[in-house]
Amino acid sequence: MKLPQTIAWYMHRLRAMKPAEIRHRLEEKWRQFTQPGFLETLVSFDPGPASARGPRLPDKATASLELRTRLAADAQKLQAGQWLLFGWRELEVGSPPCWHRDAFCGVVIDPDKPAHLLNHRDLPDGADARTIWEINRWAEMTRLAMHGWLNGDAPAIRTAQQWLEDWCDRNPPGQGINWTSPLEAALRLINFTWFDALVAAHGGESLKKAQAQLVRRIVPVHAAWIWRYRSAGSSANNHLLGELTALVVAVSRWPGLSEVACSAETAWDVLEQEILHQFSPDGGSREQALHYHLFAFDLAWLAVLTVGCKAGPVYDRLAAASGYFQALAHGKEPWDFGDNDDAQVLPVTRDRSLAVHEWLEWLNGESGDLRFWLGVPPPALSVPPRYIFPASGMGIAAENGWKVRIDASPLGFGSLAAHGHGDALHVSVWDGDNALLVDPGTGGYYGHRQWRTELAAWTAHNGPQPLQGYQTPRRLGAFLWTRHHKTPALSMDASVITAELQHEGHHFKRSVSVTPEGVQIRDVEAEKKNFKVRLMFSPECQIKKISSGSENGFEINRETRGWTLFINPEVADALLTEGRASPAYGCMETVQVLELTSKQGELMLTIQRRF
Repeated sequence: MKLPQTIAWYMHRLRAMKPAEIRHRLEEKWRQFTQPGFLETLVSFDPGPASARGPRLPDKATASLELRTRLAADAQKLQAGQWLLFGWRELEVGSPPCWHRDAFCGVVIDPDKPAHLLNHRDLPDGADARTIWEINRWAEMTRLAMHGWLNGDAPAIRTAQQWLEDWCDRNPPGQGINWTSPLEAALRLINFTWFDALVAAHGGESLKKAQAQLVRRIVPVHAAWIWRYRSAGSSANNHLLGELTALVVAVSRWPGLSEVACSAETAWDVLEQEILHQFSPDGGSREQALHYHLFAFDLAWLAVLTVGCKAGPVYDRLAAASGYFQALAHGKEPWDFGDNDDAQVLPVTRDRSLAVHEWLEWLNGESGDLRFWLGVPPPALSVPPRYIFPASGMGIAAENGWKVRIDASPLGFGSLAAHGHGDALHVSVWDGDNALLVDPGTGGYYGHRQWRTELAAWTAHNGPQPLQGYQTPRRLGAFLWTRHHKTPALSMDASVITAELQHEGHHFKRSVSVTPEGVQIRDVEAEKKNFKVRLMFSPECQIKKISSGSENGFEINRETRGWTLFINPEVADALLTEGRASPAYGCMETVQVLELTSKQGELMLTIQRRF
């Protein structure tokens, strides 16, 4: 960012803070000043023996042949340096990888610079911190250990240990990009705790000896660092959940860590309140981002597995969160609303590119890899085919293969609304496995600012908007919105879900109904002011105007399926153009966009199957 932009960002960021957070930030500066002494106290600290409290591994004999086979194939690729990043892009990262390199663009960040002097929001030459962090979360090491344990491959586990030894050598505490975020330290610690349990279950004196050394090098400094630099105030979203989960999981395994961090009980007490704050009573995540809903659920569930019966209220809230996710997510072509960085905690899915599908199967009680690793899911609350989540501001309507998701949510969580998008009144439509109208995705974070700005904007979503566009909310930096819009209203009668937004002198009402024949979307501006709608289609869709018959019709075609989009009443203008959408982090695809301008402040669309 340029200097004026940087100053503006810090000023607005300061306004978003409450007094307690400002005090925390000032104390954090003091902690940075005293950091050398803090780290010195950890050099010789021994966390003591591991406890049997967790993680509790499943019965090895119940692992399916398919799981063992897939793990073996993944292990072979990983050891050859071929890693699949974000579930879609296979890259040669090395063995061991270069831990400070953005694998997408090749830029290496100075490993010797103190972390508190590195601005991970503005790395040189287009490097993206999130892409660098992807290979530093240690999920691949855990994946190798899973394979080593189930398939009896000690050399694979030893390879993972050597990678971890190399990581420690090249990432001294407090130095470089990988120590700039306590959440990143937390994700490493969660994976290492499971890694340690897998190594212990495999056995072997040489592996156990090497592991004991790694425990002393990794566990105390990570636990102490997370506790010392844990997120606070307006940043305490999924970050704090991850940090506290790591402490619950790790301190339960090594109780001696309470001397340098906190007790597992203390971490759980705080985490319990954060989970109940993160998820609304109706089950929705207040982040207003469906992928982060799953990410936060994943973290919370790992903590629940650790504490067991103490998780009562949290367990019930996660049951609601499960029902919410099952209702709103789509397994085959997700196109989640809000931000999505394709994060995972533990590598428990068989195919990361189908992670949402596998999570939905697990939440629905089906057997599979997640059932093996994570046990029995909480019983999801039953959600009927037509339903609104009033606290979260989301609606769902499904019938005869059609699925429609209606967004009437607040911008996002807290004063930052960090992961929200300009998507009020947006509607996503699927027919079976096929996405038709989509949310645009995220693109990227710090290294892809132009993508993020484009895809989070009002104009990338299909809610009705003034002809001149909306001027607010305003995005200032990757995770900071100002001048939030008011929360839309959401209601439902027997067959119609209605969302209403009053913003910048306009009052829009969008009504959505689903029948066995198709989907109808009706938009009205209360004062009959004209408006525009931009319909973004999935990349697989081909759109063309119907050459005969209705002047207001368009064909939507995919490989073996076809639909008709009817527009009524007549519109002032219908322009078929192109846009961009992001099906996965770091991936952008060209899509077709239909720009419609209303007449007399009203517009109605109907989508029906042709074949």
